[in-house]
Amino acid sequence: MKRFLAVLLGILICLGGAGYWHYNVYANDNVPAITTEQQLKQEVLKNLDQGKLEFTIPTKLPIYKSKEAEKMFKDVINEISSTGNYGFGNLTGYSYYISSNMGFIQIKVEAYYLTTQKQEQEINNKVKEIVKNNHLKQMTDFEKVYFVNKYLAQHIAYSSDATDGGHSAYAALFDHKAVCQGYALSAYRLLTEAGVDTRYITGQVHGENHAWNKVKVDGKWYNLDITWNDPMPDRGDRYRLNYFLITDQQLAKDHTWNYRSENPATSKKYEFLMNAQAFTIDKNSIYYTMPNDSHFYKWNMKTNKKTVLFQNYIPLKSIQAHGNWLTLEDFNGASAKVKTDGTNYTGFTETAVNNWANSVKN
Repeated sequence: MKRFLAVLLGILICLGGAGYWHYNVYANDNVPAITTEQQLKQEVLKNLDQGKLEFTIPTKLPIYKSKEAEKMFKDVINEISSTGNYGFGNLTGYSYYISSNMGFIQIKVEAYYLTTQKQEQEINNKVKEIVKNNHLKQMTDFEKVYFVNKYLAQHIAYSSDATDGGHSAYAALFDHKAVCQGYALSAYRLLTEAGVDTRYITGQVHGENHAWNKVKVDGKWYNLDITWNDPMPDRGDRYRLNYFLITDQQLAKDHTWNYRSENPATSKKYEFLMNAQAFTIDKNSIYYTMPNDSHFYKWNMKTNKKTVLFQNYIPLKSIQAHGNWLTLEDFNGASAKVKTDGTNYTGFTETAVNNWANSVKN
């Protein structure tokens, strides 16, 4: 199969956890707030996303419920080990201990991350630069996800020969090499900065640990696995849409996960793009071709209308939009042009057609 890695998360995180008991009673003017597992989950995620090396979560649980508090904490860690945020995805291990404050339980956590605070600042600056320079905040949700999928697949080569073994967003954005964790964490940062609600997901593919994302596009959740949208071995600017905005049902054909699905992905709206051979988006429209199909398609995202613009028999490597024109390139480097409404199609040269015909014969 493809490339899999031993991503830390799940297993490694759990093995890295250590618990300590420590009881004192001391005064504090702050009133403990946490009473439920959901509140505890939000506090843990918030502190991890802020990259805090140490943090204390006060509760309203009496000290005699210390075992219940520890179980609640472990349940939260187990849950977010499968679906969490950037902070948890960037975690390499943790330790914790439970103490008493005025008779109420508080949980102190020490966290260890893939990246240093200096590297995180560099990541922040890089993410803001990419989002600003490419005007992501002015795009639709779909366009933002499409851009990030394309950008990362074109700028990253799948490799563990990088900082942190390619697991971090730093490796992905600065070394331009990463394994699936680096792809998913850098996607999380870019999409979140652009305003797309995103989750960091871990699971397995054929028994190997793997990481990907879930994204919310126009109010609906979808799966996005950029690692598997980046051909291997690396093909430079080539990228795919095989795992782009797909359902849980489709993803489950080769991915598995253990989390309770708070954000089920059920919409099949974009799954027709899974096997697209050449494609591009421009002005709320997607232009694409399919393997073993002579049609050149245009899909209007606003009207949800699909039309065939013209017949094109030569397989295309790429489609580029330039104003009211599209440039088509085949796998031999020959090109043709057509207007975005399907008119004025120049067609490929006789030489290009002959080259294609000969390749089919051979």
